[in-house]
Amino acid sequence: MKIAGIIAVTIIFVIVMLSFDPSGSIPRPIEQIVERVNVPNAVTSVYLEARLYDTIFEIIVFTVTALGVAALLASLPVNNDEGQQVFGTVTVYSGGLAALSITLFLYVVINGHITPGGGFVGGVVLATGVITYGLTSSFKKASLHYDILKIGMLEKISLMLIFAFSTLIILLPETHSQLLSEAGFGSTFSGGFIPILNILIGIKVYAGAWKMSSEFISRRGTL
Repeated sequence: MKIAGIIAVTIIFVIVMLSFDPSGSIPRPIEQIVERVNVPNAVTSVYLEARLYDTIFEIIVFTVTALGVAALLASLPVNNDEGQQVFGTVTVYSGGLAALSITLFLYVVINGHITPGGGFVGGVVLATGVITYGLTSSFKKASLHYDILKIGMLEKISLMLIFAFSTLIILLPETHSQLLSEAGFGSTFSGGFIPILNILIGIKVYAGAWKMSSEFISRRGTL
């Protein structure tokens, strides 16, 4: 997977360099971008269609950051104290918060192109709920989901798919614009590849945030 990741990043870099035009015209106003993209959320219209290069490199920076944090903390001793003490009411509330974060994650990433939200926000929302549950209720139980649900593998697959769909949008902008215009403005299916990218970005951000936080908690201990 590391080799595949290097190849994907290299391909994206080549595409950027080939398509870069320093003498190009000034971008059209935001209103025209939103009209062309046919997505009500102006922020999503810009960062997942008009300025997709930014999003790609934000994902790369976030990935490198997560790897760096994990590598840095790997040299520290693991805290083997399993005596995590919590109150019953805290467990109930934090469990409810974790369940609510899952619901909000799904809503935010699926509807991020028509309402405030998106992949980055959704990933942070889900990570906040699960990490809070791990800190205040059962870090051991919260950690089990990473292996059971193969979150590490999902993170790598999401990264590859983000590059794949982003490349399609970059290489075939008119085709994607046509796909966007076929659905009614403001509908859930009006985003073309954008909702798919939001979901993939949300998974990537969640996996990275959980990995960094769990590495820290494993060495510093819980509350």
